[in-house]
Amino acid sequence: MQQENESLKLNDGRKLSYAIYGSPVPQRTIIYLHGYPSSRYEGKLWHSSCATHNIRLIAPDRPGNGLSTFQHNRRILDFPADILALTEHLKIHQFYVLGVAEGAPYALACIKEIPKERLLGASIVSGLYPVKLGTSGMILPSRIVLWIAPWMTSFTAALFDSKMGKPSRNEDPRVFEDALSREMESWHPGDQKAIRCANVWPTFVAMTKESFHNGSEGVGWEAKLNGSEWGFELAHVHVGEGEVPLTLWHGKDDRNSPVGMVERAKKLLPGCVLRLKEGEGHFGFIFRDADEILEDLVRREGKDEKDEKEEFMMVSVTQVYE
Repeated sequence: MQQENESLKLNDGRKLSYAIYGSPVPQRTIIYLHGYPSSRYEGKLWHSSCATHNIRLIAPDRPGNGLSTFQHNRRILDFPADILALTEHLKIHQFYVLGVAEGAPYALACIKEIPKERLLGASIVSGLYPVKLGTSGMILPSRIVLWIAPWMTSFTAALFDSKMGKPSRNEDPRVFEDALSREMESWHPGDQKAIRCANVWPTFVAMTKESFHNGSEGVGWEAKLNGSEWGFELAHVHVGEGEVPLTLWHGKDDRNSPVGMVERAKKLLPGCVLRLKEGEGHFGFIFRDADEILEDLVRREGKDEKDEKEEFMMVSVTQVYE
């Protein structure tokens, strides 16, 4: 199943755009929270694995990204209400959330705001965490954006528009691909190699380009939210036994969201499980290990928690911290 240009009119008149990937006869539903700058098309990278595991994956554009209407003065904690409206529209009572990279703040906001009888579990992959946890080891361009965006949001939007927005509107597709390639030059070599694979690169280009569909205002606001106080403390997000299960997946050599951030986040989220990937950066392991990540999230039938823990402990490239 691939429905890439669906939309819902919300109560305040905004349009929430979303895509549906995965199985046409799903047993489970995952709400996918994309990275940045990105869009609903990012969910396509998980389509094959979701179809294999009878999972329907629903990937909404956040306000101002892709085809979703920009929302003035939006907060991170506002987005769970959009997720609930979407699931009610699709008649989905229970679901999981999967947040990748800058989708992490929204996954955590969902855990905090959505009733746990509806939210069955959550995973965050290569997540961004609050900048106050430290940005040491982060590539300089990302660090600069997080520093300046809260204070110079319009300038940040204009900067993104100059570097990527205008190329995205060029009739020659090679112009945007060249701009995107330049942005990737400081990324982990393994990430660059994985993204350049023939089955990944077209989707990576499309998902990034689509984030600028309605200009760069939404991208600039996302940067502001990422670099500001999130409106809640991680210590107030209750996960683990008796609460929403949460797994954090992270590459130990991640340059976009350094491993120190997730290790400090783990201490503030004591009920979660941290799985570190040896020798991996920000993106590379996601495409290769999608099945492992999905299986861990939905806790497949016939496999109890003890069996699952033993299985993942035996994967040599993954270090597990509980």
